[in-house]
Amino acid sequence: MMNTSQKLIALLSGAALLSVSSLTAQTATTAPVGYVTTTTPSGDDSLIGLPLAQATALASVADSVSDAVVTVSATLVANAYDNTHYVLATSGANAGQWSEVVTTAANSITTAEVLLAAGDTFEVIPFWTLATAFPGGEGVGDTVDAFNPARTVSINDLNAQGINLSAAATYFYFPGPTPVAAGWYQTGNFNSSDNVRLSPETFITLRNSSGSSLDTVISGTVPANVTGTTVVGVAEAAQDNQLVNPYPAPITLGASGLTSVVAPAADAFNPLDTVSIYDIENSAGQNISAAATYFYFAGPSPAAGWYQTGNFAVSDNVVIPAGGAFIVRKGAGDNESLAWNPPLPYAL
Repeated sequence: MMNTSQKLIALLSGAALLSVSSLTAQTATTAPVGYVTTTTPSGDDSLIGLPLAQATALASVADSVSDAVVTVSATLVANAYDNTHYVLATSGANAGQWSEVVTTAANSITTAEVLLAAGDTFEVIPFWTLATAFPGGEGVGDTVDAFNPARTVSINDLNAQGINLSAAATYFYFPGPTPVAAGWYQTGNFNSSDNVRLSPETFITLRNSSGSSLDTVISGTVPANVTGTTVVGVAEAAQDNQLVNPYPAPITLGASGLTSVVAPAADAFNPLDTVSIYDIENSAGQNISAAATYFYFAGPSPAAGWYQTGNFAVSDNVVIPAGGAFIVRKGAGDNESLAWNPPLPYAL
């Protein structure tokens, strides 16, 4: 049973995107835009990322940097980006990595981590929230029974430790006006949740327990710069990292750059670091498992490359779909934080 279908419409000139349905022309000064459509049949889950961003709020150069305080020549509005936007480094040593904006002042931005150096270029981008990604419940639908919502969105906890991690919280859209106003609410405690952020580095779970199919459209700006994330490992035990392909185009394991965060297996029969990919196109039901798991072997016998666990099938060309969900499991060994910067799979 096909669980999810995806359609892309974007300006991706020169890209080898066989799954792209059509292209829209843009001027040289206009950011390319597109949309991704996911269809979730009744009774199914879809695990999806948000591979299209909101419009860039600021593109600038770091005039000077002191710790995490970035001074710019532009005049900014105080507090305009605080906790609602992130800085994406587009050049420099940390190009592709991002950090939340903590404070905005008249001529400076402070990020949660030290990200930039003087002369680095960067963009300030709004986080998606439940209300901006799914305004008025669009693409998810509303529920008349707040105690038993038929369609929900579940979000991962990026700080959760361990393996086989569950979602941190689940949300539903209530149409109002009584007993509460229209908006997004958390299941169980009914906290107002319009402004709950959706991180660009992980997936969400759409659950459709209604009696009809659900079409969800995410529209936005096509990433023009490398967009990465951080993969963590811990010394005491294995650690799962719940990640997504951050682009609206498929990437292969061989071209993913994941070897920067996945250590080569010393023992092909017992790899410590693995990548497990979900296949929502061909998975039915809820609480779905990854379709297959892969490891990297450094060679020379067999040759260096990606292989599937169990059957050792050569897997360099295995695809992570556009916005597709996957798990990087880091084996126990070191407390580490590693940058994954997947190359852009298209040219703009």
